[in-house]
Amino acid sequence: MSESLRPVYLAGTGHYLPAEILTNARMFEMSSVRAAFDVDKARGALRGLEPEEIAALDEVEVFDRWAMQLTGIAERRVLPDTPDASTEAMHVLAGNAAIEHSGIDRGAIDLLLAASLTAREDVPNAACTIAAGLDRPDLPGYVMNSACSGFLHALASAHAFIASGAADTVLVTVGDALTRITNWHDPKVSVLFGDGAGAAILTARPSSGRLLAAPVLAGEYSPDHLNITGLGWGDPMGPEHRLSMAGGANVLRHAIRTMQDVADRALDRASLDWDDIDFVVPHQANERITRGLEKSLQLSKGRVLHRIRELGNLSASTVPIVLDELLRGQHGELEAPTRIVLTAVGGGYASGAAVLEWAPASA
Repeated sequence: MSESLRPVYLAGTGHYLPAEILTNARMFEMSSVRAAFDVDKARGALRGLEPEEIAALDEVEVFDRWAMQLTGIAERRVLPDTPDASTEAMHVLAGNAAIEHSGIDRGAIDLLLAASLTAREDVPNAACTIAAGLDRPDLPGYVMNSACSGFLHALASAHAFIASGAADTVLVTVGDALTRITNWHDPKVSVLFGDGAGAAILTARPSSGRLLAAPVLAGEYSPDHLNITGLGWGDPMGPEHRLSMAGGANVLRHAIRTMQDVADRALDRASLDWDDIDFVVPHQANERITRGLEKSLQLSKGRVLHRIRELGNLSASTVPIVLDELLRGQHGELEAPTRIVLTAVGGGYASGAAVLEWAPASA
């Protein structure tokens, strides 16, 4: 890092999860999911049980075991279908939690960076709506969309603003209502996604956390991994406006390799190696991916955090939500200082990673 650039600190984090929990069993009650699910094919693909045990399973049990085997997901959170429930509203709730955690006055925030692919409106800019909800209607900001790596892209942008002196304090909010755009007629897609939002406060003022180097971003064009056709193109009610996602072993291997590669680059930038790291917070896309990353990194159990079983794939908000849980002691008591790697890959492919250190004054 150039000597002319300022250090960037992490002052606080926050998150919001809707109260409603949609289990696999409840999802199978949905007529669209039930009609699209091939019970016999799924029954034949189940592993880990004796043939007579598989034969004794009812349709709901087959669906639940199939979903768990495919993704590792047992349940996900769902935003209620009410007028006041929206992506922007979740950003506001997560942002307020981060502001409270940081102890920074909301009036001191210079810039809002929001990452989302499910904003309710394109115009006005969702950041304007979020800022108004945060009682800062004067706060400038903008929205970016890097799919599941959106938090790392927003973090990199916030770092650049602060390190360069263009801003002193930046609020990053990320979140999506993915169940609003999920294709419920494709069980392989519908079992994956949930709703939620996360947030972080970055500042030039010395604080509990510190980014040890500028985040690393990477790209690799692949148009077939994650798709939603832009509104205004084709039939607005057609299936192209629902989330579709390619799967298979190639995507799994690519996700593991990409998250490790970009994390390796972030460690190099911070002049650290994996032995210096206490925790890894990866994007929670599929349990087979996070477990595969854990195996590839050869880290001891507990250092790579897994939350997909209870939360599902929350796109860009998975990393800040799990990070917030970690910093608030929900994954065990932290030693000071605690060094953490954040890494994510999403549609595009777009990926990013960052290394931070957390050492609260009270520790």
